[in-house]
Amino acid sequence: MNQMPALPALEAGLAELIRSLQRTAPNRVFLASYGGQRLWIKTVARPRLRSSVLMQQIIAVCSGLPMLQPAHNPGGAAGLAAEAAAMSELRAAGFPVPPVVGCTDDWLVLGDAGDALETQLNALRHSDPDACWRQITAAGALLSRLHAAGLWHGGAQIRNFSWQDGAPGLLDFEDHDLPGMTLAERQARDLLLFLYSLARYDTAAGPPRLPVLAASMLGSASTEVHDALRKLRRRMAWLLALARLIAPKAGRDVRQAVAADAALGAALR
Repeated sequence: MNQMPALPALEAGLAELIRSLQRTAPNRVFLASYGGQRLWIKTVARPRLRSSVLMQQIIAVCSGLPMLQPAHNPGGAAGLAAEAAAMSELRAAGFPVPPVVGCTDDWLVLGDAGDALETQLNALRHSDPDACWRQITAAGALLSRLHAAGLWHGGAQIRNFSWQDGAPGLLDFEDHDLPGMTLAERQARDLLLFLYSLARYDTAAGPPRLPVLAASMLGSASTEVHDALRKLRRRMAWLLALARLIAPKAGRDVRQAVAADAALGAALR
C-alpha cells in the first residue's frame, strides 16, 4: 500500500471532544458525535508482545508456511498511520471502508460505517438463521470481490465487517500489513480466518452451510490461492487430525478450526 497523503489537522473542537471522551472511555475504540455526525475514534495500540510474535514466526518458518506469520503492526502512532493509509487506498478503490477523517499521533478518526455485522448475526442466528446466512453470504461476496481486485484484508474475521444500508462493509485494518507473503497467501489467509470465524453460526438443523459458502468463495479464487490452502492443509495434517480427535471435548476454538478445515477440504476436492 502507498503512503496516505497528509490529512488536514483535526478541528480544535473535535480534538477537545476526543480528549474529554478518552478520559472515561472503557475501550481504545469509542464513539463520538460531532457536527451532526457519528465518528469512531481509535487510540494507539501497544506493540504486540515480542515473545508471542517470535513464537508465531518460529511456527511459520518450521512449517514452511508464510501465511502463518504474524501481521506486522508496530503499534503507536506508526500503527495508526499504517491503518489509515490502507483504509484510504481501499476506499479510493471503491470498497466500503469507513472514511478517514483524520489521523494524528494519538488518534485515528473514522466516519461512521453502520453497525457491527457480528452484532446483527448474533441476534439472528437462532431467531432467523436464513437471514443470518444471507448477510454472511453477502460478506463473503464482498471479500471475494476484494480478492478479485488483487487486494486483501489481513484480518478478515466476521467481527471486522459492518452492515449499513442493507450491505456489508469492511472494518479494522490493523493486521493489513503481511510481510513475506505472496498475494495468494494473503488472500488464502483471509479465507481461512473468515471461514473459521463463521463456524459458530452453522448450528441450525439441516445441511451444514459453511461448506456451501466455502465452495462458492473458492470458486472465484485463483489457482494460487487454492494451492496455498492445499499446502496449508497438507503441512498441518497431523495437527488437524489431532484436533478432529479431541474436538468433541475441546473448546470452541478447536471445534471452529475443525469445521473450517472440513469446509475447505470439501471445497478443494
